[in-house]
Amino acid sequence: MSNRFTRQITLDGENVTYILEYKSIKNVNIHCTPAKGLYISAPFHADLQKIDTYLKDNSERILDAVHKANSSSKRVGKHRSEQRSLTIGGRAVAYELNYKDVKRINLLISGDKGVRVSAPPSVKVGEIESFMLKNSAFIIRALDKYERLSQDMPTVKTYSDGEYIYFLGKPLTIRLFPSSRSYAEIRGDELHIHAADISNTCLKGSIVDAFLKSRCEETIPQMCRALYPRFEAKGIAYPKELRFRKMVSCWGNCRPSRSILTFSTHLIQLPEKCIEQVICHEFTHFIHANHSKAFYAQLAEFMPEWKKYDALTKQMQHEIIIRNSGGSSAADAN
Repeated sequence: MSNRFTRQITLDGENVTYILEYKSIKNVNIHCTPAKGLYISAPFHADLQKIDTYLKDNSERILDAVHKANSSSKRVGKHRSEQRSLTIGGRAVAYELNYKDVKRINLLISGDKGVRVSAPPSVKVGEIESFMLKNSAFIIRALDKYERLSQDMPTVKTYSDGEYIYFLGKPLTIRLFPSSRSYAEIRGDELHIHAADISNTCLKGSIVDAFLKSRCEETIPQMCRALYPRFEAKGIAYPKELRFRKMVSCWGNCRPSRSILTFSTHLIQLPEKCIEQVICHEFTHFIHANHSKAFYAQLAEFMPEWKKYDALTKQMQHEIIIRNSGGSSAADAN
């Protein structure tokens, strides 16, 4: 589930729809453009009530920007976007209306971007909203579904004292210590985070990221070397380079032409067998670059139980990727 939402607020008696996106930033920022409308970016730890209070305190400036953007969008031409709202089944539904070169009205609903409608420039808003009302049952079902999913999703980690983070499949309880030097270390079943400002979520997140990367650089190459005889027997040369970087859309990727394997720094949080499954997956791409039947048959030869550990990896992916990074993508071997 995404950290991007469509919301509404009343400013000086006027209903305003805006997009709220949580990011790794320090302050709440306000943006307004003719194409996208009102857009608010905020730190992961920002409270919704405080955000709305901030918007109301700046209502005059915001309304002026919104009116100018709406006026400009009418002059832009046929390609434009608007943030609108429609009452469906007694519920106020915010939606994004996009005028573009399409032949008919199209309706798209997703968990991260909400309700979006695209329509030819000649179609009037009344016709568009009549179309939406005819599809009200579908819209409500989809919104209810994504709302249920969002309730089941883990909250974004703030690295507070008592929270936890995985390391090789085992949870480590986070403990915070004020310090002039920033670093993290494992002590028994705890991860000790030392930082100058232990209330700064972004700082703590960067310390954890550095810790995960250093542990990946220590552990993953050893595991690759231990597993390599399986691949060497098939004539696969050992990679020229192993890279590690923070990724939220995949656990790893392979570039056969350059003999490079890149692994997500989140990988070190998985159990060892799950890490082995990802390593075998990426090495298999040196033989089959795609995800064909031949690819999975070869992967099964390298690691017969790969499906078992792939399933466990997918069970843990939201907990690891979303809670530890605020990311929105489900991770998978690439």
